[in-house]
Amino acid sequence: MVVVGFGLVFAWISGTGGTSHTLQIDYSWGRDVLDSADVEIDGTVVGILQRYGRSQYVTGFRVEPGEHAVRVLHDRCTSVPDTFQIGGTAGRVVVFMAEVDDGYSCRVVLR
Repeated sequence: MVVVGFGLVFAWISGTGGTSHTLQIDYSWGRDVLDSADVEIDGTVVGILQRYGRSQYVTGFRVEPGEHAVRVLHDRCTSVPDTFQIGGTAGRVVVFMAEVDDGYSCRVVLR
């Protein structure tokens, strides 16, 4: 019975990506404006914002535990960076909402 329990736990960890840490960016407020925008973590572009399915404006990026700086790069707007802590007591998932602030100047803001 213990072997079966261990096997189920191992299968669950393997199937869910193990104990990875994930930064999720929800850009449903920015929608098509931010679709395909580059995402920079710690000064390196790690991917783009792209829909999950047909209607989910959320993209996830795996990161190592620790403190990180993130920004969404857009060719017509300035980007406001933000920092986050992940791992340990901060948990394994961090979620930001990205939006385009069209006030005085166009800028991408993470909240």
